[in-house]
Amino acid sequence: MQIKHFDQFFRENPIPMWIYNPDDYSIKDVNQSMVRLYGYNREEMLSFTLFDLRPEEEIPKLKKHLGQMDHDRLGDEGVWKHQKKNGEFIYAHVITNPVSFEGEGHTYQLAIYKDITSELNTQLSNDMLFKHSLDGIMLTNPNGQVLQANPAACEILGMTEQEIIDRGREGIVAKDQKLEKALKQRSETGRFTGELTFIHNDGHEIPVELTSSVFVNFAGEKRTSLLFRDISDRKRQQQALRVEKEFTEVVLNSLPGLFYVLDQEGKVVRCNDRAMEVFGVPADKIVGQSPAKFVDESDQEKVPQEIGAVLEEGYREFEITIKTAGGNTAIYHFNAERLEMNDEIFIIGTGFDITEKKELEERLNSLLEQEHVQRKKAEADRDKLREMFEEAPSPKCMMEGPELRYVIANKAYREVVGQENIIGKRVDEVVPEVEEQGYIDLLQRVYETGEPYIGRGEPISIDKDNKGSKQEYIFNLLFAPLFDENGEVYGIFVEAMDFSEQVAYQKQLEESLREKETLLAEIHHRVKNNLAIVTSMMELQAMDSVNSELRESLKVAQQRIQTIANIHELLYGAESLSQLDFGENVKQLVRNLEDVYSKSEQISVNVDADSIFLNINQAIPCALLVNEVITNAFKHAFKNQEKGEINIKVREDGDKVVVTVKDNGIGISDNIMQETTSSIGMTLIKLLEKQLDGEIRYDNKNGTEFRLAFTKTEVKGIGSNLI
Repeated sequence: MQIKHFDQFFRENPIPMWIYNPDDYSIKDVNQSMVRLYGYNREEMLSFTLFDLRPEEEIPKLKKHLGQMDHDRLGDEGVWKHQKKNGEFIYAHVITNPVSFEGEGHTYQLAIYKDITSELNTQLSNDMLFKHSLDGIMLTNPNGQVLQANPAACEILGMTEQEIIDRGREGIVAKDQKLEKALKQRSETGRFTGELTFIHNDGHEIPVELTSSVFVNFAGEKRTSLLFRDISDRKRQQQALRVEKEFTEVVLNSLPGLFYVLDQEGKVVRCNDRAMEVFGVPADKIVGQSPAKFVDESDQEKVPQEIGAVLEEGYREFEITIKTAGGNTAIYHFNAERLEMNDEIFIIGTGFDITEKKELEERLNSLLEQEHVQRKKAEADRDKLREMFEEAPSPKCMMEGPELRYVIANKAYREVVGQENIIGKRVDEVVPEVEEQGYIDLLQRVYETGEPYIGRGEPISIDKDNKGSKQEYIFNLLFAPLFDENGEVYGIFVEAMDFSEQVAYQKQLEESLREKETLLAEIHHRVKNNLAIVTSMMELQAMDSVNSELRESLKVAQQRIQTIANIHELLYGAESLSQLDFGENVKQLVRNLEDVYSKSEQISVNVDADSIFLNINQAIPCALLVNEVITNAFKHAFKNQEKGEINIKVREDGDKVVVTVKDNGIGISDNIMQETTSSIGMTLIKLLEKQLDGEIRYDNKNGTEFRLAFTKTEVKGIGSNLI
């Protein structure tokens, strides 16, 4: 054996090695990996022979093996049990090779060790799982012959393992459409998960939940695994739930009013038939929607407020104007209660039409208002009016005359302006700071024109302590003109609703959203970094491997992983965290592939890519597919050619995305384009084509032209379903 720089190869190799003399089996040299594995120092190991690391009972077998061993050839010596310095036993796979050193006329043996203890332990664990699993497990041939059945399978079927083997699939699985569908799916995809019907030893049918997969064992034989459990109890419970649900539906649909259930996010979970009649839409147009969709614009702000109050207080009653079928509206009285069930929070309640009742109340209120206006004009009744709104929670006041002097102001108003003695004073004397904010001009305009002013979300800064430290409020404002018996304006009624806390909460929500977007960008960044680590580890593995096929496979896998990493890198730097510029992604992909495969500018690559924004669910499989096609072109298209050219186009045609890869090489062989090919790359292309629900075409004239077309979808979310 001759290895360039053998000393460096031997000492720095991560694989444990030592060199021994086949004449007396003494140790000539050991590398550092061997020292770390067995726990002895170098001096100790150089004093050993081959027999010092073996358990005593293994030594006779080893001596016999060494006596029969051909020391002049490369040899696979099998698996041997060794003992470390701490007494722990390991199992090592040993390979030997004769070596000689310059200046020495003697041949030594280089022994290479691979620790396979964990592999043997894994096999033992699998055996324990098979024997002690509570789920039934069977190993079969794809044709239905049962090879093994664990104790749980025997218990579920009421048979011994031999009875199960004798009966086979024909004797334990009911022949129905479910079985046909399962066999077809497993044949096409290699896997099936679903329900089947098994037959018990006494003849009764057993519904089972089953997972079956096709695999190839160590001997290269195709086998299938079946993992199943009896779901008879679950089926009976489901039937009982169906009966209970039907009864509940009858009760709820017999209610004269609306019945509803909301989730914690305020979305409709269910409703009764009366709701569909009132809103004039089917249930699937109601469930999953926010109740605000069915509420009149005048009350839409009220919906999230009431939902939040119910979740906080536990129970609420309120009135809301809803939109009914035919474009009409109706006033409903709702009750809502917070309900916790199965660690989830819901809101459940009913609603009844009180439109007629409200109309009567409004007519009555109108009469009372007329009476109130008459009494309000009388000076004698002003003191009574003052008492009525003094304790009102919202700030209210009344001003008279063109100078806008206060004649009445309730406690809430006085607290806002920070003064008690304001009656008789002008508004610009009490709160002069609002003049520069434009509100004095608004009041004067209302007084002069007789037109009311309504402001929503108005910011007002008030210097309550007269120290220049202003407090900002957010008000809904009403400036209503007051008319005398001749129709002349004699004053203004002012009312303010404080929405400062709601605005602050909205700002908190916006800040929270920005934080979540930042975290999502960080996730993309970290995913990209983690994928980079994986590719680096694979590159290290490739450098350590002497197997050229393995190195090539690792290089291809590295490029596939890098393709996904590029997408996460683009998402990290993009404004949108769910869509990326696929044209730019293709350009970056091509640059990476040129670095890996292009040699001395012999292959030129031209990219003509539109700026097309794809959701990550389409971008990842499409990028992987393009990676496979371009890689195949680099590797296979230009054999026996000094120069080559690859042209790539990415276009958006209506709702279609079209990707074309054309080379002027020797053309792709027919068997590679067949669906039955065993090539991993072509298999991956077929899977990605199916995931994109697209269409792939090949043209083998004057080189190879690959064309992919798929429909661009606006899928929400950023997760990939590539498995």
